[in-house]
Amino acid sequence: MEAKCVFSVIALILVIISFAGCFSASVKHDESARNVENVSMKIVTPEWNIVYRNVTTKNMTVANFLFECAEHYNFSINANYWQGYDSLFVKAINNIENGEDDNYWQYYVNGEYAQVGCSLYHLHDNDVVEWRFESPIVR
Repeated sequence: MEAKCVFSVIALILVIISFAGCFSASVKHDESARNVENVSMKIVTPEWNIVYRNVTTKNMTVANFLFECAEHYNFSINANYWQGYDSLFVKAINNIENGEDDNYWQYYVNGEYAQVGCSLYHLHDNDVVEWRFESPIVR
């Protein structure tokens, strides 16, 4: 009798967990399907600038929005995944590579230097992302 009760409790717990997983997955799916409204991106170098303004996008991160901008304006992005930061690291934009003249690609959102990798930063409506090729500032 006692073993039957233990198995019943375990079965009940498994059923509850499976329903919780379904609910969680459906919430995440709905969130990822939403658009980010009126976002903009500026890419600034000493030689050229790109401005991609007032866009509605399904791309929820700065990294994905950068790739969208690159596709729209037909320029290249060289990035790789850094496991220690669990994020993408942008090495070059439009063939301008980190380290040239001691400058590096850094990004800002709404004028503030971002504190996380570009594939971890989630965009919000009306955000302005700016990629600058500049000397690192000690923060």
